[in-house]
Amino acid sequence: MANHETLQLKNKSIFNAIGYVIMIGVNALAVFLPINGKTTSEVSDSYPSLFTPAGITFSIWGIIYLALLGFVIYQLWLAFSNKEKEKLQKVMTGIKDWFLVSCVANACWLFTWHYELVPVSVALMLILATSLVIIHLNYKINIVPASLQEKLFIYLPFGLYLGWIAIATLANISALLVFAGWEGNHQTQVATTVAFIGIGTLLSMLMILLRNNIVYALVSVWAFYGIILKRKVADVMEENAIIHACIIAIGLIAITISWQFYRKQKS
Repeated sequence: MANHETLQLKNKSIFNAIGYVIMIGVNALAVFLPINGKTTSEVSDSYPSLFTPAGITFSIWGIIYLALLGFVIYQLWLAFSNKEKEKLQKVMTGIKDWFLVSCVANACWLFTWHYELVPVSVALMLILATSLVIIHLNYKINIVPASLQEKLFIYLPFGLYLGWIAIATLANISALLVFAGWEGNHQTQVATTVAFIGIGTLLSMLMILLRNNIVYALVSVWAFYGIILKRKVADVMEENAIIHACIIAIGLIAITISWQFYRKQKS
């Protein structure tokens, strides 16, 4: 690899690290400042949605950001280790600028959410989700054989991240319906929530069967468990359909994972 190419890749790794720091910094502001005098959960409570899981479910962000920190350190190590040029090129070719895009979208989303620019927040969430999908496709995550390092520092963090952002996108769209006054009566809200659970389940099953991404699916299971917890606390009989839908969703995902393991053993 030519020296100027190596320098470019090193610069990309540094920009990725800067993007990560900015993203974490804005998230810290959202918690400790908070932005616009409101916490993220307080804004969420302003747009009550039956699809929003229990507060404890959002603790997964800590795991996601820790896993992404692992990726940032890994790509910096590759960039500044003279013996890992081929691995560095592979990582940067697969990731391109999309991780940086995801960091910017994440940080900007928090500002739009805290200032209750809900339609703009949905657009940014879609940009974030798209950037993660492109990373999965470019890097062929879970499709091609990978080293233990790649599995730990690329496959795992981006599987967790995409899995949660897929659920967050559905939740953001659900909040947009409330913001626009399109949520309908309570029966319609229940039906819409069940439909969103169905979409999340279908995406998880496709990620298992087509991309062998078990991590993505397990994140969905965690989210559905969070929805069950919140609806049980609410204890509204008309919302039992949501609990039943989540239980069915978790069961279908478990069956699909088992089938995928069986398929791999037979092949």
